[in-house]
Amino acid sequence: MSEIDEDLMRYLAGRDELHAREISAALDRLTDRERTLVREAGVMGYVRGMLRVPGGFKVAVPRDSAIVADVVGACIAMNDRFPLIAGRPAEEPTDAE
Repeated sequence: MSEIDEDLMRYLAGRDELHAREISAALDRLTDRERTLVREAGVMGYVRGMLRVPGGFKVAVPRDSAIVADVVGACIAMNDRFPLIAGRPAEEPTDAE
């Protein structure tokens, strides 16, 4: 493996670690009830989405914890749409929303 590849691998591993810490911190900020709602809604959304994909259940369904991590990571990435989970203050809705 070249030096560039090793540097890239270290960078990507560091980003993965940071992303995992951000997800953990986001979940820690939620109440037990909120975490339960995120888990149940996220897993149900995943399963419902798989029902719409032709052959969707021919692949293994990830564990709930992996689905929740994916959902929370997406909420952090789109923090303007999901401020509660992303841990930022909610903005007042506009007339367009």
